[in-house]
Amino acid sequence: MNIQRKCSCSGHSDLMFSCSGAADVAEIGDRAVRMLHKAGDAKMFCLAGISGKVELIEVNTHAADRILVVDGCDSDCAKKTMQFGGFTKFSHLRVSDLGMEKGKTPATDERIAVVAAKLRELLGQEPKTAEA
Repeated sequence: MNIQRKCSCSGHSDLMFSCSGAADVAEIGDRAVRMLHKAGDAKMFCLAGISGKVELIEVNTHAADRILVVDGCDSDCAKKTMQFGGFTKFSHLRVSDLGMEKGKTPATDERIAVVAAKLRELLGQEPKTAEA
């Protein structure tokens, strides 16, 4: 099957993928990504589609100018999923690296805003090849 790039990106070439795990830090990261998506800063995309090898999602991700991957904690599930899917050129943010501790950091608007600000900063930088 020959899938052409087609998405509901509204012209966005910056894609964000977020861990949506059960931990509080994952919720903070996920909600920050959704905030940027709703604001039109970048397009949130489906991490499960990467691990599921959904061709349309893979094609659109390969066509992206910039990819931002967000993890809640040092398990780095989102980062590993992207690497497993063959994507290595992306910026990576780990919420727990911002001083938020897994299991001890309830999601608040203030914490989500801190992560959203860091994501906006990363969107302004050139993507790097992610470390293994």
